[in-house]
Amino acid sequence: MEQSLINWLFIGFGAALGWLMRIIWGAIGDLKNDMKQLERNLPEVYLRKDDFKAAMSDIKENMKDLRHDMRDGFNKIDDTLALLFKKLERKE
Repeated sequence: MEQSLINWLFIGFGAALGWLMRIIWGAIGDLKNDMKQLERNLPEVYLRKDDFKAAMSDIKENMKDLRHDMRDGFNKIDDTLALLFKKLERKE
């Protein structure tokens, strides 16, 4: 009787272990499929580092040009305001 109980325990343990291994095997297969899909979609969804750096350098160059243009514009405004203040001082 003891031997049959041990045999049934081994059978139950083996069945549980086999079921667990089947679940793990299926999860690994799903993970492989997900990784393949991610590798296909990665270039479409995300930006590469060197592309980002190139875009940022273009933006920085444009910002530098814009900053120089704004500085020239503010200098013209300052000159105009200085002329107005000089005329106002003469009237006093």
